[in-house]
Amino acid sequence: MQEMANINIERDRRVTEIVHHFFLALLTFRQQRDKYRQGGLQFSYLNKLVDDRGESILFLLKESCHNLFRRRSSFVSEKEQLFDLTIGSIFHLAMKMREDLYQLEIYGPKYLALMKKVSGSPEQDHLLDQFREIISRAETSFKEGMEEIDILAADIFRQFKNLLVEYRDNGLLIRFFLEEEGLLIKVLGDHALKDLFHIMYGSDEVQPLRIAGESYFESAYYAQSVKAFSRALEKSPGDPELQFKINLSQGMDQFYTFAPHQALKSFDRCLALSEKVDFLKPYRIMIHRVCQKIQEELPGRRKNDQHRDLIKKAKSLQQQLATLPPLPSADISP
Repeated sequence: MQEMANINIERDRRVTEIVHHFFLALLTFRQQRDKYRQGGLQFSYLNKLVDDRGESILFLLKESCHNLFRRRSSFVSEKEQLFDLTIGSIFHLAMKMREDLYQLEIYGPKYLALMKKVSGSPEQDHLLDQFREIISRAETSFKEGMEEIDILAADIFRQFKNLLVEYRDNGLLIRFFLEEEGLLIKVLGDHALKDLFHIMYGSDEVQPLRIAGESYFESAYYAQSVKAFSRALEKSPGDPELQFKINLSQGMDQFYTFAPHQALKSFDRCLALSEKVDFLKPYRIMIHRVCQKIQEELPGRRKNDQHRDLIKKAKSLQQQLATLPPLPSADISP
Protein backbone atom coordinates (compact mmCIF):
# COMPACT_ATOMS: atom_id res chain seq x y z
CA MET A 1 0.00 0.00 0.00
CA GLN A 2 2.83 2.37 0.89
CA GLU A 3 4.64 1.42 -2.31
CA MET A 4 1.58 2.38 -4.37
CA ALA A 5 1.34 5.68 -2.50
CA ASN A 6 4.99 6.41 -3.31
CA ILE A 7 4.37 5.59 -6.98
CA ASN A 8 1.42 8.00 -7.06
CA ILE A 9 3.45 10.75 -5.40
CA GLU A 10 6.28 10.31 -7.88
CA ARG A 11 3.85 10.39 -10.79
CA ASP A 12 2.23 13.57 -9.44
CA ARG A 13 5.68 15.14 -9.19
CA ARG A 14 6.59 14.23 -12.75
CA VAL A 15 3.25 15.43 -14.12
CA THR A 16 3.82 18.75 -12.35
CA GLU A 17 7.29 18.96 -13.90
CA ILE A 18 5.79 18.36 -17.36
CA VAL A 19 3.18 21.08 -16.81
CA HIS A 20 5.89 23.51 -15.67
CA HIS A 21 8.00 22.80 -18.77
CA PHE A 22 4.88 23.05 -20.94
CA PHE A 23 4.06 26.58 -19.77
CA LEU A 24 7.67 27.69 -20.13
CA ALA A 25 7.82 26.23 -23.64
CA LEU A 26 4.58 27.96 -24.66
CA LEU A 27 5.81 31.28 -23.31
CA THR A 28 9.21 30.93 -24.99
CA PHE A 29 7.70 29.97 -28.34
CA ARG A 30 5.28 32.90 -28.32
CA GLN A 31 8.08 35.32 -27.50
CA GLN A 32 10.19 33.99 -30.37
CA ARG A 33 7.25 33.92 -32.78
CA ASP A 34 6.63 37.60 -32.01
CA LYS A 35 10.31 38.40 -32.57
CA TYR A 36 10.16 36.59 -35.90
CA ARG A 37 7.12 38.58 -36.98
CA GLN A 38 8.97 41.76 -36.04
CA GLY A 39 12.04 40.62 -37.98
CA GLY A 40 14.28 40.33 -34.93
CA LEU A 41 14.59 36.58 -34.25
CA GLN A 42 18.20 35.40 -34.02
CA PHE A 43 19.65 31.90 -33.93
CA SER A 44 21.19 32.42 -30.49
CA TYR A 45 17.79 33.29 -29.05
CA LEU A 46 16.10 30.31 -30.70
CA ASN A 47 18.45 28.08 -28.68
CA LYS A 48 16.35 28.88 -25.63
CA LEU A 49 13.44 27.05 -27.26
CA VAL A 50 15.28 24.17 -28.98
CA ASP A 51 18.91 23.09 -29.18
CA ASP A 52 21.11 20.08 -29.92
CA ARG A 53 22.75 19.95 -26.48
CA GLY A 54 19.73 18.95 -24.39
CA GLU A 55 19.57 22.24 -22.52
CA SER A 56 16.54 23.92 -24.13
CA ILE A 57 13.07 24.06 -22.60
CA LEU A 58 11.49 22.15 -25.50
CA PHE A 59 14.05 19.37 -25.13
CA LEU A 60 13.31 19.11 -21.40
CA LEU A 61 9.57 18.99 -22.11
CA LYS A 62 9.99 16.28 -24.76
CA GLU A 63 12.16 14.14 -22.51
CA SER A 64 9.92 14.46 -19.45
CA CYS A 65 6.88 13.51 -21.57
CA HIS A 66 8.64 10.55 -23.16
CA ASN A 67 9.87 9.27 -19.80
CA LEU A 68 6.40 9.27 -18.24
CA PHE A 69 3.92 8.84 -21.09
CA ARG A 70 5.70 6.26 -23.23
CA ARG A 71 5.63 3.56 -20.62
CA ARG A 72 3.36 0.56 -21.10
CA SER A 73 1.32 1.15 -18.02
CA SER A 74 -2.30 1.37 -16.96
CA PHE A 75 -1.38 4.75 -15.49
CA VAL A 76 -0.86 6.27 -18.96
CA SER A 77 -4.07 7.40 -20.67
CA GLU A 78 -4.70 7.80 -24.40
CA LYS A 79 -4.88 11.56 -23.86
CA GLU A 80 -1.39 11.51 -22.36
CA GLN A 81 -0.04 9.42 -25.24
CA LEU A 82 -1.49 11.87 -27.77
CA PHE A 83 -0.04 14.81 -25.83
CA ASP A 84 3.37 13.13 -25.89
CA LEU A 85 3.19 12.53 -29.65
CA THR A 86 2.25 16.15 -30.31
CA ILE A 87 5.12 17.43 -28.15
CA GLY A 88 7.50 15.15 -30.05
CA SER A 89 6.23 16.50 -33.38
CA ILE A 90 6.67 20.10 -32.22
CA PHE A 91 10.21 19.35 -31.07
CA HIS A 92 11.28 17.89 -34.41
CA LEU A 93 9.64 20.72 -36.36
CA ALA A 94 11.49 23.19 -34.14
CA MET A 95 14.79 21.38 -34.72
CA LYS A 96 14.28 21.64 -38.49
CA MET A 97 13.32 25.30 -38.12
CA ARG A 98 16.51 25.79 -36.10
CA GLU A 99 18.62 24.42 -38.97
CA ASP A 100 16.82 26.70 -41.44
CA LEU A 101 17.55 29.75 -39.30
CA TYR A 102 21.19 28.70 -39.02
CA GLN A 103 21.38 28.59 -42.81
CA LEU A 104 19.81 32.03 -43.09
CA GLU A 105 21.84 33.70 -40.36
CA ILE A 106 25.25 32.10 -40.81
CA TYR A 107 25.48 31.14 -44.49
CA GLY A 108 23.04 33.64 -45.95
CA PRO A 109 25.31 36.72 -45.56
CA LYS A 110 28.27 34.77 -46.95
CA TYR A 111 26.27 33.77 -50.00
CA LEU A 112 25.18 37.36 -50.57
CA ALA A 113 28.75 38.66 -50.25
CA LEU A 114 29.97 36.03 -52.67
CA MET A 115 27.28 36.91 -55.21
CA LYS A 116 28.52 40.50 -55.30
CA LYS A 117 32.11 39.45 -55.99
CA VAL A 118 31.85 36.42 -58.26
CA SER A 119 30.78 36.64 -61.87
CA GLY A 120 31.95 35.29 -65.16
CA SER A 121 32.07 31.58 -65.88
CA PRO A 122 28.96 29.44 -66.38
CA GLU A 123 30.12 27.16 -63.55
CA GLN A 124 30.26 30.09 -61.12
CA ASP A 125 26.87 31.38 -62.24
CA HIS A 126 25.40 27.90 -61.78
CA LEU A 127 26.85 27.72 -58.26
CA LEU A 128 25.37 31.10 -57.37
CA ASP A 129 21.97 29.92 -58.59
CA GLN A 130 22.26 26.93 -56.26
CA PHE A 131 23.10 29.25 -53.33
CA ARG A 132 20.05 31.36 -54.11
CA GLU A 133 17.89 28.23 -54.17
CA ILE A 134 19.27 27.05 -50.82
CA ILE A 135 18.52 30.40 -49.17
CA SER A 136 15.06 30.56 -50.75
CA ARG A 137 14.18 27.06 -49.54
CA ALA A 138 15.43 27.85 -46.03
CA GLU A 139 13.30 31.00 -45.88
CA THR A 140 10.20 29.13 -47.05
CA SER A 141 10.85 26.18 -44.76
CA PHE A 142 11.43 28.39 -41.74
CA LYS A 143 8.21 30.31 -42.34
CA GLU A 144 6.22 27.10 -42.79
CA GLY A 145 7.78 25.59 -39.67
CA MET A 146 6.85 28.61 -37.58
CA GLU A 147 3.27 28.46 -38.87
CA GLU A 148 2.98 24.70 -38.26
CA ILE A 149 4.28 24.98 -34.71
CA ASP A 150 1.88 27.86 -34.07
CA ILE A 151 -1.03 25.66 -35.17
CA LEU A 152 0.18 22.68 -33.13
CA ALA A 153 0.73 24.89 -30.07
CA ALA A 154 -2.90 25.96 -30.19
CA ASP A 155 -4.01 22.35 -30.63
CA ILE A 156 -1.85 21.02 -27.81
CA PHE A 157 -3.21 23.63 -25.46
CA ARG A 158 -6.69 22.23 -26.13
CA GLN A 159 -5.27 18.78 -25.35
CA PHE A 160 -3.75 20.13 -22.17
CA LYS A 161 -7.10 21.48 -20.95
CA ASN A 162 -8.65 18.04 -21.50
CA LEU A 163 -5.81 16.45 -19.54
CA LEU A 164 -6.28 18.74 -16.56
CA VAL A 165 -9.45 16.96 -15.47
CA GLU A 166 -7.39 13.79 -14.97
CA TYR A 167 -5.07 15.68 -12.62
CA ARG A 168 -7.69 17.20 -10.33
CA ASP A 169 -6.39 15.21 -7.33
CA ASN A 170 -2.74 16.15 -7.90
CA GLY A 171 -1.95 18.36 -4.93
CA LEU A 172 1.56 19.12 -6.18
CA LEU A 173 0.12 20.46 -9.43
CA ILE A 174 -2.36 22.70 -7.60
CA ARG A 175 0.48 23.98 -5.45
CA PHE A 176 2.46 24.76 -8.60
CA PHE A 177 -0.48 26.75 -10.02
CA LEU A 178 -0.75 28.77 -6.80
CA GLU A 179 2.99 29.38 -6.50
CA GLU A 180 3.56 30.20 -10.18
CA GLU A 181 0.49 32.33 -10.83
CA GLY A 182 2.73 34.96 -12.40
CA LEU A 183 3.87 32.49 -15.07
CA LEU A 184 0.28 31.40 -15.69
CA ILE A 185 -0.78 35.00 -16.20
CA LYS A 186 2.00 35.57 -18.75
CA VAL A 187 0.76 32.57 -20.76
CA LEU A 188 -3.02 32.70 -20.21
CA GLY A 189 -3.89 36.19 -19.04
CA ASP A 190 -5.07 37.84 -15.84
CA HIS A 191 -7.70 35.20 -14.97
CA ALA A 192 -5.41 32.23 -15.58
CA LEU A 193 -5.70 30.61 -12.16
CA LYS A 194 -9.47 30.97 -12.01
CA ASP A 195 -9.85 29.61 -15.54
CA LEU A 196 -7.65 26.57 -14.88
CA PHE A 197 -9.45 25.74 -11.67
CA HIS A 198 -12.80 26.07 -13.44
CA ILE A 199 -11.64 23.54 -16.04
CA MET A 200 -10.65 21.13 -13.29
CA TYR A 201 -13.38 21.66 -10.67
CA GLY A 202 -16.23 23.48 -12.34
CA SER A 203 -17.90 25.96 -10.00
CA ASP A 204 -16.30 24.47 -6.86
CA GLU A 205 -13.77 27.16 -5.87
CA VAL A 206 -12.99 25.56 -2.51
CA GLN A 207 -11.74 22.14 -3.58
CA PRO A 208 -8.45 23.15 -5.28
CA LEU A 209 -7.44 25.22 -2.27
CA ARG A 210 -8.42 22.39 0.07
CA ILE A 211 -6.34 19.91 -1.95
CA ALA A 212 -3.36 22.30 -1.95
CA GLY A 213 -3.68 22.75 1.81
CA GLU A 214 -3.71 18.98 2.37
CA SER A 215 -0.67 18.55 0.14
CA TYR A 216 1.28 21.27 1.94
CA PHE A 217 0.30 19.76 5.28
CA GLU A 218 1.41 16.25 4.27
CA SER A 219 4.75 17.72 3.15
CA ALA A 220 5.12 19.52 6.50
CA TYR A 221 4.90 22.96 4.87
CA TYR A 222 2.58 24.11 7.62
CA ALA A 223 2.75 27.87 6.99
CA GLN A 224 1.77 27.31 3.35
CA SER A 225 -1.04 24.96 4.36
CA VAL A 226 -2.43 27.69 6.64
CA LYS A 227 -2.51 30.09 3.69
CA ALA A 228 -4.21 27.59 1.39
CA PHE A 229 -6.83 26.55 3.95
CA SER A 230 -7.43 30.20 4.86
CA ARG A 231 -8.08 31.07 1.20
CA ALA A 232 -10.49 28.14 1.04
CA LEU A 233 -12.26 29.37 4.18
CA GLU A 234 -12.79 32.77 2.56
CA LYS A 235 -14.81 30.99 -0.12
CA SER A 236 -16.62 28.75 2.38
CA PRO A 237 -17.02 30.80 5.59
CA GLY A 238 -17.71 28.84 8.73
CA ASP A 239 -16.60 25.46 7.34
CA PRO A 240 -15.54 23.56 10.49
CA GLU A 241 -13.21 21.18 8.63
CA LEU A 242 -11.27 24.10 7.20
CA GLN A 243 -11.19 25.87 10.56
CA PHE A 244 -9.85 22.67 12.11
CA LYS A 245 -7.13 22.28 9.48
CA ILE A 246 -6.10 25.92 9.87
CA ASN A 247 -5.73 25.52 13.63
CA LEU A 248 -3.89 22.21 13.29
CA SER A 249 -1.50 23.65 10.67
CA GLN A 250 -0.93 26.76 12.77
CA GLY A 251 -0.20 24.63 15.82
CA MET A 252 2.40 22.57 13.99
CA ASP A 253 4.00 25.65 12.44
CA GLN A 254 4.09 27.44 15.79
CA PHE A 255 5.66 24.46 17.53
CA TYR A 256 8.44 24.17 14.94
CA THR A 257 9.05 27.92 15.02
CA PHE A 258 9.59 27.82 18.80
CA ALA A 259 6.24 29.24 19.88
CA PRO A 260 4.89 26.42 22.11
CA HIS A 261 2.36 28.60 23.97
CA GLN A 262 0.68 29.60 20.72
CA ALA A 263 0.87 26.01 19.44
CA LEU A 264 -1.06 24.69 22.43
CA LYS A 265 -3.68 27.40 21.98
CA SER A 266 -4.13 26.34 18.36
CA PHE A 267 -4.47 22.68 19.37
CA ASP A 268 -6.99 23.73 22.01
CA ARG A 269 -9.09 25.27 19.23
CA CYS A 270 -8.81 21.97 17.32
CA LEU A 271 -10.27 20.11 20.29
CA ALA A 272 -13.08 22.65 20.55
CA LEU A 273 -14.13 21.57 17.04
CA SER A 274 -13.92 17.84 17.78
CA GLU A 275 -17.69 17.32 17.65
CA LYS A 276 -17.98 18.97 14.23
CA VAL A 277 -15.12 17.32 12.34
CA ASP A 278 -13.50 13.96 11.67
CA PHE A 279 -10.75 14.05 14.27
CA LEU A 280 -8.73 11.29 12.64
CA LYS A 281 -6.10 9.16 14.32
CA PRO A 282 -3.08 10.80 12.60
CA TYR A 283 -4.17 14.20 13.92
CA ARG A 284 -4.64 12.86 17.46
CA ILE A 285 -1.21 11.25 17.36
CA MET A 286 0.35 14.43 15.99
CA ILE A 287 -1.02 16.65 18.75
CA HIS A 288 -0.22 14.06 21.42
CA ARG A 289 3.40 13.84 20.30
CA VAL A 290 3.85 17.61 20.27
CA CYS A 291 2.46 17.82 23.79
CA GLN A 292 4.81 15.04 24.87
CA LYS A 293 7.82 16.80 23.31
CA ILE A 294 6.93 19.99 25.13
CA GLN A 295 6.88 18.10 28.43
CA GLU A 296 10.17 16.35 27.71
CA GLU A 297 12.13 19.27 26.33
CA LEU A 298 11.02 22.07 28.66
CA PRO A 299 11.56 22.18 32.43
CA GLY A 300 8.45 22.64 34.52
CA ARG A 301 8.60 20.60 37.66
CA ARG A 302 9.34 23.37 40.18
CA LYS A 303 6.57 25.67 41.37
CA ASN A 304 8.46 28.79 40.37
CA ASP A 305 9.45 27.46 36.94
CA GLN A 306 8.27 29.80 34.16
CA HIS A 307 7.27 26.79 32.01
CA ARG A 308 5.13 25.11 34.67
CA ASP A 309 1.83 26.37 33.22
CA LEU A 310 2.92 25.33 29.74
CA ILE A 311 3.63 21.79 30.92
CA LYS A 312 0.27 21.64 32.66
CA LYS A 313 -1.51 22.76 29.51
CA ALA A 314 0.28 20.12 27.42
CA LYS A 315 -0.77 17.39 29.87
CA SER A 316 -4.32 18.69 29.90
CA LEU A 317 -4.53 18.51 26.12
CA GLN A 318 -3.30 14.92 26.19
CA GLN A 319 -6.00 14.07 28.70
CA GLN A 320 -8.65 15.70 26.50
CA LEU A 321 -7.42 13.71 23.51
CA ALA A 322 -7.84 10.53 25.52
CA THR A 323 -11.49 11.37 26.23
CA LEU A 324 -12.46 11.95 22.61
CA PRO A 325 -15.08 9.55 21.23
CA PRO A 326 -13.54 6.41 19.71
CA LEU A 327 -12.93 6.44 15.98
CA PRO A 328 -15.04 4.38 13.58
CA SER A 329 -13.22 1.17 12.71
CA ALA A 330 -12.65 2.39 9.14
CA ASP A 331 -10.72 5.41 10.41
CA ILE A 332 -8.44 3.74 12.94
CA SER A 333 -5.51 3.28 10.57
CA PRO A 334 -3.59 6.42 9.56
